Amino acid sequence: MIERDMREAGAARDVNDFYRTLFRPGEDILWTAADLDPTADGRSVHFTGQCFEGALAEGPATIVCRIDLAGGAVHRVARGRLYRNSPDGRAAYIEAGEDGRERLVILSEAREQLFSAAVDVRVEALAWAPGGSALLILGADAGADVSGAEGGYALRGGASGPSWLPDVAASGAQDLWRRLYRWSDDMAAPQAVTRPPVNVWEAAWLGDDRFAVVASDHHGEGSWYEASLRVIDAETGEERGRYVPAEQAGVPAGSPDGRYWAVIEAFCSDRGLVCGPITLGEEGAQRVLDTGGVEVSDIRWRDESRLLFAGVRDAETVVGEIDLATGERREHWSSDRLTISGWYPKAVPAPGGGALAVIEGYAEPPAIASLSNGETAVLAGFAPSPAPAIPGTMRYHRWRGRDGLEIGGWLVLPDGDASNLPLFVDIHGGPVWAHRNRYAAVLRAGPVLVAKGYALLLPNPRGSGGRGQDFARKVHRDMGGEDMHDYLAGIDSLVAAGIADPGRVGVSGTSYGGFMSAWLVTQTDRFAAAIPISPVANWYSQHYASQIPWFDQALLDGSPRRPGGQYFDRSPVFFAGGVTTPTLVLAGGRDKNTPTGQAIEFFGALTEAGAEAALAIYPEDGHSLRGYPAYLDSAARIVDWCERHIVAG
Repeated sequence: MIERDMREAGAARDVNDFYRTLFRPGEDILWTAADLDPTADGRSVHFTGQCFEGALAEGPATIVCRIDLAGGAVHRVARGRLYRNSPDGRAAYIEAGEDGRERLVILSEAREQLFSAAVDVRVEALAWAPGGSALLILGADAGADVSGAEGGYALRGGASGPSWLPDVAASGAQDLWRRLYRWSDDMAAPQAVTRPPVNVWEAAWLGDDRFAVVASDHHGEGSWYEASLRVIDAETGEERGRYVPAEQAGVPAGSPDGRYWAVIEAFCSDRGLVCGPITLGEEGAQRVLDTGGVEVSDIRWRDESRLLFAGVRDAETVVGEIDLATGERREHWSSDRLTISGWYPKAVPAPGGGALAVIEGYAEPPAIASLSNGETAVLAGFAPSPAPAIPGTMRYHRWRGRDGLEIGGWLVLPDGDASNLPLFVDIHGGPVWAHRNRYAAVLRAGPVLVAKGYALLLPNPRGSGGRGQDFARKVHRDMGGEDMHDYLAGIDSLVAAGIADPGRVGVSGTSYGGFMSAWLVTQTDRFAAAIPISPVANWYSQHYASQIPWFDQALLDGSPRRPGGQYFDRSPVFFAGGVTTPTLVLAGGRDKNTPTGQAIEFFGALTEAGAEAALAIYPEDGHSLRGYPAYLDSAARIVDWCERHIVAG
């Protein structure tokens, strides 16, 4: 039995107490930073900060800020995002309007407003031409989907009306595209450069007169997986060249002189989560750059020949640079104690050399830092005073899969005696993604459980990013196969070491992690509790209801159009008959990535089988439950479920 409203429950108080200490709502304290953009003169950096201005349940506000590099002073600039400094001293950003609509704002070198206009698209990227002559704007139409990494829901645009009006969809709808726009001084409004059937996912300037874009010929999320790198004319939108990757491509970057384009090419499971080798293009020829074993997740041109990169190499986060003129590759910084904030690491060239990034660690709050010559110089930190204590300590743990393959993951142990502990296993999404040593483990319930004496295991099984493309592809056509045994072997290693109590193990995860935590309880009875979040339960219905039907066809062996194969053999609903693990299923009502019906199906299968099960659906949230207050409520339900079935059991 679970309650619909558990805001007064003990687990909710524990979660809220932790996050009030972490975020200090109502005190207007910045707690993190992202999207760094240095000024042309190298004296300061603009970034997007977040703070909880009101109550914790209201969620964070997004604010454009500026840090002066000389003294580290931080200034609030505007309510908005995507602040971009032009080489000629101007700036552009997206302002949060009081009417709920966003506005494009252009500022002069003196920071006086030159241009302002409401935008009827969701602006996803801004970039100035290398010479400062024009501005690139990437906008998503009012009805377009956002990726699973961003929440996996459809934007709500167009005319409003009574609440009873249905949500509608049509195969020929024209408000679902992503288009490139261009603005310059002689324009009264941004002008469209691309039009359907070209759908632009990402874009960068290639010199001053062309764009390097990742684009497909359909607007559907599934078409991203077959997108190509295209060079298009910045004024006419005419295609000037195309490179078709063997798998997926993302993060395009063009050199300032227009000679080179670069893109990250990798086996991917999610748009926006690209991590792999760099492909460089020049005059119709392509080659893969040597990054010293780093799986790259971000690339930026420092100048015409030097390319900065950030990425992951097993447990390390690495920032390096390649000089194409000399062939030299150097690493500015690497660490297995700290990492760089975000889904995957990002860094920008620092004035005078090295890089700037937002760093963090399990017990280290986010901070803007200069990274150079292996050194870390913090420029601005965001921890309140006194800084909150994050319970426990984190280290990297390694074990062997049942076939002998080395597997690793992050282990958090509570303070005190680390023996015979209850264990909470969190399975990351993707599957081609990876846990890193992020601040407070970026787990909604993780630190609260650690404070209660739990150990946390954050595994990176085969299929995870950061271990090379061969390692990532090991989940190809075998999702729910050998990767499942990697989790069980990791638990066994902790039991053998005397750290974990085999009778008190819980498992949870989101997206792929939701599927896997649902799948595991149908395959073994060793878990005392399970909490799948945004799971897949039935691969047949997932294929036709999801925004990304390409996903299951790439990662499963079989077809959604015929019986048998892994569409049946890896669907938790068909194996729920013997489940004995108490299972709480959480999902968002607006989720189009792993649609809400998946959670309902799994709950129904468990209930029919007589298993102890519960279901909570948050009507206004999408994939992974990132909105507030759903994030807090879901954390409280995880803690409550574990306390009922692990500690008490």
